[in-house]
Amino acid sequence: MFLKLQTERLTLQPFKKEDASRIKDLANNKEIASILGLPHPYELEYAEDWIAVQPEQIEKGVEYPLTIVSNELNEIIGTITIRIDNSNNKGELGYWIGKDYWGNGFATEAVHKIIEFGFTQLNLNKIGASAISRNKASKIVLEKAGLQKEGTLRQNRLLKNKYEDVDIYGLLQIEYKKSY
Repeated sequence: MFLKLQTERLTLQPFKKEDASRIKDLANNKEIASILGLPHPYELEYAEDWIAVQPEQIEKGVEYPLTIVSNELNEIIGTITIRIDNSNNKGELGYWIGKDYWGNGFATEAVHKIIEFGFTQLNLNKIGASAISRNKASKIVLEKAGLQKEGTLRQNRLLKNKYEDVDIYGLLQIEYKKSY
């Protein structure tokens, strides 16, 4: 499947091997690591290993990990993924933006586009996402993209030896069709 999603300011597309160095640089941030549970420092081999498995995931239709490229800068500023649960016809979003690019609406724009892809190209019934409860910016992104808070899973993730609450969000295809 040729996969390239365009928005006004962004291009979402599969990773290439040579993107590993850029991902290492963007992911090597204590604040991002504390929210996502990534190792810190984030080593090049982690990015290389992650990128190496992606073509098979896309080929099998189980996950679509994509770079978020700023069209203006012509460089990767983050990543977005939709993981597919075929038995329940739903997808789960995951994304992050490099800290230098926070607060510009890039995550919201990318999430809107991947939701469109999930409902129109993959014909999913539901798209969900979760966010660590203290990650207010991510929860705002999900709400701006039309996802509704469905609940909070208390002490659901152990990050850096601390149990974190996780807020769960969802959007149904029927709700998406009514709003677009």
